[in-house]
Order: sequence, then C-alpha cells, then structure tokens
Amino acid sequence: MLNVLISAIQIFLPAAFANGAPTFLINYKKQAIDFGKKWGKDRVFGNGKTFEGLIFAVFIAFLTGLLLRYVYFYLELPWINISPFGYAFIGLGAMIGDLTGSFIKRRLSMKRGQNAGLLDMMDFIVGALIFARLLVSYSYSVALLVLIVAPILHRLTNIWGYSVGIKKEPW
Repeated sequence: MLNVLISAIQIFLPAAFANGAPTFLINYKKQAIDFGKKWGKDRVFGNGKTFEGLIFAVFIAFLTGLLLRYVYFYLELPWINISPFGYAFIGLGAMIGDLTGSFIKRRLSMKRGQNAGLLDMMDFIVGALIFARLLVSYSYSVALLVLIVAPILHRLTNIWGYSVGIKKEPW
C-alpha cells in the first residue's frame, strides 16, 4: 500500500499544483486561449483559460517534479521513473483536462466560476492520469487512490484559496 501512495503522490502533486497555479496570476493581464471566440452563443473556453496560466501551470508541475525527485531520492523512497519533463507533461495533461472541463461547462451555458460539482474537481486529474499513462505504467490502485483523494483535497484547497482571497468562489 505504501508503494501505491508514493506513486499516487508523484502523479497527483504535479497535477494539483499545476491546476492551482494559474490562480496566482489573477491580477495580471493575460491572453485568453480562445482569443475571445465563440462556439455557438458561448465562448469556447472563457477568459479564465489563458496562455500565461497554461505556461505557468506546466512550469509549476515541472518544478514540483524536480522537488519530488529530490525528496524521493533523499528519503530513498521507491518511485515511478518519471523525468522532470515528464512532470511538465503531466501538468500539461492536467491543463488539457481543465480546458476540457471548461469547454463542457460553456456548452452547458454555465458561467465562469459557476459550480459544476465533480466536473470541476475531476477534469484536471483525469487529464493528468491520461498523460501520465502515456509516460509510465502505474497500477489501477494508484489511479483509484488519486481519483478518491483528488476531490477531497481539491475542495479543501479551494476553500482555503477563497478564504485568503486567491479565489472568487469556494468551489
């Protein structure tokens, strides 16, 4: 069970940090990924999905991976052999998952920040798991643990982000 937890952390932490990273750019002028274009009557993704946020998220996932490699090596923990650029790839997967969730929300005519329940909590982690699977093999137990823990930690960090003023909504 310890190996499952250690492996799950290697996938979850870079994805989670990547998912949260763009909120720290909230006060900066940014370029929307969809360039303001609409699909039907609604935006493709919306103003909340920007190139700067995407790049920053991938970079944070890369840094998280470097830190994990160092900690795992120092503590002599078993780990999935993911390169530092692999962690950036997992971060990209998290952001693709987040973009997919945003796309779905816009098709449902949901506004930016509107609560979409599990979609908001799981889109990034599903993307990260898919991208991680393209790099390394991991057990279904690892994926299941990540899928169970992700919504709980996502909710807790969003409540914290809202309470300190980083997020506009607590979900």
